Amino acid sequence: MDRELLQSLYRYCLCLTRHVPAAEDLLQTAIERWLSSTAKPQYPKAYLRTIIRNQFIDDCRRLKRIDFDPIDEHAPALLDEACMEQVALQHDLIEYLFSQLNAAEREVLYLWAVEGFSAAEIANDLGQPRGSILSRLHRIKIKAVEIMQNETTTAQSNGQGS
Repeated sequence: MDRELLQSLYRYCLCLTRHVPAAEDLLQTAIERWLSSTAKPQYPKAYLRTIIRNQFIDDCRRLKRIDFDPIDEHAPALLDEACMEQVALQHDLIEYLFSQLNAAEREVLYLWAVEGFSAAEIANDLGQPRGSILSRLHRIKIKAVEIMQNETTTAQSNGQGS
């Protein structure tokens, strides 16, 4: 197992949990299970992601945690400029968007945007219909647009008031 694979799996854990210590624990548990397993999968990254996903679901059930957050009215917008201030703002905006998504939406967004999976690959990986994945991606895009529109409206009203 190389450093790049560990970093990728850690980002996946962080995407699901939104909490650094919980992501570290989730990754450690998954690696322990993989090392103690007698299975020798052809695709260890996919196998480990499955272990992580199943452990995350088990943890949520055990803690009786429901991960559905309503969309907040005042969210920042995504920007494209590359100066340091804008990069920091983009980071905050992406964090905010992730905070508005439930675990299933964050997982699909991560696999699509970060890992570069197609909807069919995500569907296959998660064992869900492709149409469900496409619907989830569509809802994520709608939420992102609403957040950007709310931020644009807020920025315009703040600019006019000064």
